[in-house]
Amino acid sequence: LSIRPVARVGLLGFEEEVCRPRGGSGDRGGAQRGVLRIDHPDIEEFIRAKHNSDKLTGFNISVGVTDEFMYALQDGELFDLKFEGRVYKSIDPHALWDEIMRSTWDWAEPGVLFIDQINRKNNLWYCEDIAATNPCGEQPLPPFGACLLGSFNLTKYLTHTYDAFEETGTNSFNWDLFKDDIYNVVAMMDNVIDRTIYPLPEQEIEAKAKSRMGLGITGLANAAEMLGYPYASEHFMFFTERLMQVLRDTAYLASADLASAKGPFPLYDEKLYLDGAGSFAFSLPMHVKDRIRAYNGIRNSHLISVAPTGTISLMADNISSGIEPPFNLFYDRTMHLEEGQVTERVEDYAYARGMAGRTANSITAEQHRKVLALVQKYVDSAVSKTCNVGYEVSYDDFKRLY
Repeated sequence: LSIRPVARVGLLGFEEEVCRPRGGSGDRGGAQRGVLRIDHPDIEEFIRAKHNSDKLTGFNISVGVTDEFMYALQDGELFDLKFEGRVYKSIDPHALWDEIMRSTWDWAEPGVLFIDQINRKNNLWYCEDIAATNPCGEQPLPPFGACLLGSFNLTKYLTHTYDAFEETGTNSFNWDLFKDDIYNVVAMMDNVIDRTIYPLPEQEIEAKAKSRMGLGITGLANAAEMLGYPYASEHFMFFTERLMQVLRDTAYLASADLASAKGPFPLYDEKLYLDGAGSFAFSLPMHVKDRIRAYNGIRNSHLISVAPTGTISLMADNISSGIEPPFNLFYDRTMHLEEGQVTERVEDYAYARGMAGRTANSITAEQHRKVLALVQKYVDSAVSKTCNVGYEVSYDDFKRLY
């Protein structure tokens, strides 16, 4: 899991805080997520739970927002707070929603999870109920679920061609290599599920019954801008859509091929999996669904997830992380080494190669949201994305993002 610390003020999304560090440097740890349904009687107290500096410091917290609440908000009807069938009180949904928005505006928490939509789109809607996600939000998971994540470094698929006569060079994207790698990585990740030694027997049962994985991308901003497509521009959106479509279709085809050799995941049911109206698998292209049927199923219940990739992107020569633009083109990083603290200048991957691309704060919050919405169409789990909100953004515009 990559931990991505962000400032509280002026950001919309998830705040990745660190749990109690176990490393020698004392500045890294893990994160946890706490989720409470919006109809729970304690929801108001939960919303205010982190209005301090010493409570739940190892947690990201989110409210599980239901369809019932959104309809009440839309229609202006009272909303019941209930638990185990008992209604504790009825409240004004507009007041509750505004309390969530105010808390997020001031404290960057809690986030919101549209929990009914998560379950509706879930490929395994017929055999599991999702109540929470992993800490960064890109993987909704059932009890004892684990996120097996892997990301393709898109900068590695750029091919540079130099024209000696014109004394210019151009970059292109190697689509064939990208597709070949997806086939190999699906097979490799599936082997990880089979070969892992699990801490708890319940985790092993859960993982092997569904063979869930999350393939994603990193370095999108750098790769696109080195191709000449500024972040969030029209050409960037066209490139990103094609990229995600190729990732989705190729991963599902690879998993179907794998099922022909190793068998489908044990809880696979063709009719429920492929024909569950509203689920992600239901929306797959017909040629992909035909391959799954022809090969008697699919090996992995879920295949696509876009994670923040903060640490692995830094290790990969500081490429842009996940689907984010660079936060800064360069910064000074303090490292803890045996000889003590060392501070070094770290440059963005593309910037170090002569490309000064757009940064997170030079893009509007609405452009951030459009990139997120585009990518999510092709993802069967979820996407971790930060929408940077500057001081010029009004409170009403901030609410509108949600």
